[in-house]
Amino acid sequence: MILSQFFEEKMKILRLPIRVKLLIMMLLANTALVLAIFLANQFAFEKSFSQYINSAAKARLAPVISVFQQTMDEQQDSDWIDRRSAHWKNLMRTYHQVSRSDLKDSSMRREHQFADDRPPRPPKGERRGRPASEKLFFKSISGELLVGRPVMVQNALWVPVEWPEKGGRVVGYIGVENGSLVKGKFETLFAEQQRQQFAFIAVIALVVTFLLSVPFSKYLVKPILTLRQRTKSLTGGDFSVSITASRRDELGQLESDMNLLAKTLADNLTARQRWIADISHELRTPIAVIKAEIEGMIDGVIATDDAQLHSLHEEIVRLTKLVNDLHQLSMSDRGSLAYEKEKHNLPDVIERSLEKRQLELNNFVVSFNSSENCNLFCDQHRMSQLFDNLLQNTLRYTDAKKDEKGKLSIDVWRTKDGVEVVWQDSSPSVASEQLPQLFDRLYRTDDARNRKTGGSGLGLAICQNIITAHNGTVSAELSELGGLKLVIDFKYKEN
Repeated sequence: MILSQFFEEKMKILRLPIRVKLLIMMLLANTALVLAIFLANQFAFEKSFSQYINSAAKARLAPVISVFQQTMDEQQDSDWIDRRSAHWKNLMRTYHQVSRSDLKDSSMRREHQFADDRPPRPPKGERRGRPASEKLFFKSISGELLVGRPVMVQNALWVPVEWPEKGGRVVGYIGVENGSLVKGKFETLFAEQQRQQFAFIAVIALVVTFLLSVPFSKYLVKPILTLRQRTKSLTGGDFSVSITASRRDELGQLESDMNLLAKTLADNLTARQRWIADISHELRTPIAVIKAEIEGMIDGVIATDDAQLHSLHEEIVRLTKLVNDLHQLSMSDRGSLAYEKEKHNLPDVIERSLEKRQLELNNFVVSFNSSENCNLFCDQHRMSQLFDNLLQNTLRYTDAKKDEKGKLSIDVWRTKDGVEVVWQDSSPSVASEQLPQLFDRLYRTDDARNRKTGGSGLGLAICQNIITAHNGTVSAELSELGGLKLVIDFKYKEN
């Protein structure tokens, strides 16, 4: 953890390109791996080779131990164990004979190995024709040194000696001078060659790692550079260029997200441009009408009477409502509208909205059904505004006459997670492809909605914001009654 933080801080200070950082990190990781493998191989080799040397020394001691056991059987005690005794000298002669035999075999192998080259010189301090270890030591079970001096037995290899006549009891330990060290010429040369080969393999591995890391880091950075160029294009306002997401990793997901971001930005730009154009158009029309009528009255072309003043007042009221709707919608987008939520019965709120429009609903057949316990934590004022807008939308766009009444169906049901409101009216309806756009701001259908009989095109957008503020969703469908069907789903638990 500390090491990673250290490298992270150093990378920040150096301000290197990400490709160089990846290259450095891969080289460091592989260098650490190669070094670990090299040290592990060195340790394993030295341990195995040391075991081999010890096994060879123990093998040379086998005849010596056999002679030692025979001497113990003859003497029946250990008093003869002394470096000046004839029996000990006999052990030494046996050991030297075995060592010379091994040395001869080793020399023959080296002559065969270096048949075409000059054989290597023996290690410094080793005399030709004599074994590396020529002294034997002995210590008792208690550790008392009976043969040899303490300064000479520091690197000795000790082998336990058993006395078969006494049930295999260990009577002491025979030691070989420098038995645990690599002293032979052949062993020394072999160990040195192994170390050189390990070092050579490690260097080759590092070179191969570097050669592979360079193109690999370039391969990893290439899509990042492409995304960088794409980001620059988005910053400059170019949302048309898309990236082909050919990868299936995190970078491929980032490419897909970048394409989605570009599409979203392009859609937002188009919506903003259309929004500005629609607002300008909506404001320009009533202002132009008011201006024309006032100029006509000034020029004397239009009479200044109550009817004309009433017409001007209607245009000003329409303009004021449009500005108020825009202001309310902008406040809703910013989250500035205050909602004072309390527990209310939703059917009661709808009934109050219906009662206010009772005279206007004389040409409608109203069907209102609700289940029990349709309570909701909501702002009563905003909910009344929601259903007033829906009711005004139905009254404005539904064909209803005294002899051919329109239909309005309202169902409020308690669901598992909240309350569902289904609002349906009769014809005319809208085209199915226009349903997703009904909640867009300033949107009007070509036939059913116009500026004279219709509103500003903000009513359903305001309704959607109020529904969303109460943790609800709304969707538009074609109604079985021939008109429009709105399904509003409020989540009670979140409310």
